[in-house]
Amino acid sequence: MKNIIPLVVVSALLLNGCSASSLYKNNLSNEAQVTDTTQASILLADLPLPKNQIPVAVYDFQDQTGQFKESTGFANFSSSVTKGGLSVLTKALLDTGNGNWFMVAERGSLNNLLKERQIIRTERSDYTNPNGTRLPELPPLVYGGMLIEGGIIFYDSNAITGGAAAGYFGLSGSAQYSRDIVTVYLRAVNVSTGQVILAVNSSKTVFSYALDASVTRYLSIDKLLEIETGYSVNEPSQIAVRQAIETGLYSLIMEGAIKGTWSFADEAAGKRAIAEYLARRDGPHDNTISPKSVVYNDQTPVPPRIFNNSAPVASQAATAPATVVPAQAPPQPTKSERIAKPVINADANKNSSGGISGWFSNFFGGSDDTSENYAP
Repeated sequence: MKNIIPLVVVSALLLNGCSASSLYKNNLSNEAQVTDTTQASILLADLPLPKNQIPVAVYDFQDQTGQFKESTGFANFSSSVTKGGLSVLTKALLDTGNGNWFMVAERGSLNNLLKERQIIRTERSDYTNPNGTRLPELPPLVYGGMLIEGGIIFYDSNAITGGAAAGYFGLSGSAQYSRDIVTVYLRAVNVSTGQVILAVNSSKTVFSYALDASVTRYLSIDKLLEIETGYSVNEPSQIAVRQAIETGLYSLIMEGAIKGTWSFADEAAGKRAIAEYLARRDGPHDNTISPKSVVYNDQTPVPPRIFNNSAPVASQAATAPATVVPAQAPPQPTKSERIAKPVINADANKNSSGGISGWFSNFFGGSDDTSENYAP
């Protein structure tokens, strides 16, 4: 009983110190601030200006994943991603080119907008100015020449998980991590014809990890010391969704510029932006991309992507004769090796006559003369 009284007093003092003000007046709590910019939002803001501003409308951008937050102890009906994709996409459209790319028409709250316009129209028809003149009519609504549709399509939980742990003489520690993937699809629709003119997708990882350590030590026969500590870091899913939407919009704009759907006011700056986008999209394996070789608005074809560095590029072959070095034919596997380990080549139909029959011919001992260079 004597040991319980000091514990009660200490607990009361601790509870008294945990007042309401301590919840928001501490080093871990920050004041409200404007959301930080992302790398994708910087790309959108720095895009060269277009020749003409594009009127667009977005009715909805829903969460179509059907995923709920994982919970081991109880049922959790909170969705894994935000339901406010429309607001995120609308802001990304308005921020593109510092507001010079798109003229966005409000369609998410169209019902509220029409009700308010009806109220104004009624008031202006019932009342007049002090001098007896009628009030002016409402201007027409802004309409979109292009619809942007799509949604948050996939959310793959625990795409990659792992961890490690170790312990020695009562000292132990562990680390765990997991990675989720969120995928967004966007498409542009021509309002006049209803034709889908562009469709792109983008994905973003959501990374989380946790670290913890513990100490277990016998101080004496009847006294055991246990200490545990740890922390975890979870990347906010709303930041990942925002980056995926902004990256998808960036890809939609650049794909439209490559196909000539819209154009840049500064053609030279547009070519540089397209070259940078192609380098991001195709990755480091494409060594034919440069601002001089990228062609804008389909005046001349873009050089094909060459995945084999030994293949001659068309522009180089036109200026200097190519030196052809005969390559040695690879050793042909025996018939038993073919049956034991069949290899299906994507170019088999090009080198055989008869489609499926040609494939059977290659499989059971026919010619294997196929090209290793692939230039789509």
